[in-house]
Amino acid sequence: MLFFISAPGYNSSQFNATKIRVHLRSGVAEVLPGHQAMLGKVDQNIIEVETNFENKSESFLYVAQQAVFVVSEGGTTETPESKDTKIVVYAKNVRELTSRGPIDEIQKEYDSKVSELEKKTGKDEITPSDLLVLKEDISFLSKVLEVAKTSKR
Repeated sequence: MLFFISAPGYNSSQFNATKIRVHLRSGVAEVLPGHQAMLGKVDQNIIEVETNFENKSESFLYVAQQAVFVVSEGGTTETPESKDTKIVVYAKNVRELTSRGPIDEIQKEYDSKVSELEKKTGKDEITPSDLLVLKEDISFLSKVLEVAKTSKR
């Protein structure tokens, strides 16, 4: 299976995915090779990908903000005869969490955004749209930290 996740400033793909687990609004979906076509909104921001390359199993954990999940069975316009299952995720923001992941960097970024929010709201130097974007960034980084601290990585 092919797994591709994309956000502004971030792209990642896995060509040998064996199982994808994603939390959709309708429940948790586990996508295996040959899965039927589907579309859904990622609900709890968590996407787990398992791959197998040269008999070595590896897993990846992504936290995605406002993501859409698409499963396609069959080929692309370049290879219409291909029957590989393709999974594509489009998101506003994505963070990959790994065992060697930079939790400290995420914490620093979160603290920086909170500090920026406090400074700007105290001086009334922020427009409503900038305030909304900053609050969304803080909320997303908070979710990333929560998932990073509770995951087994």
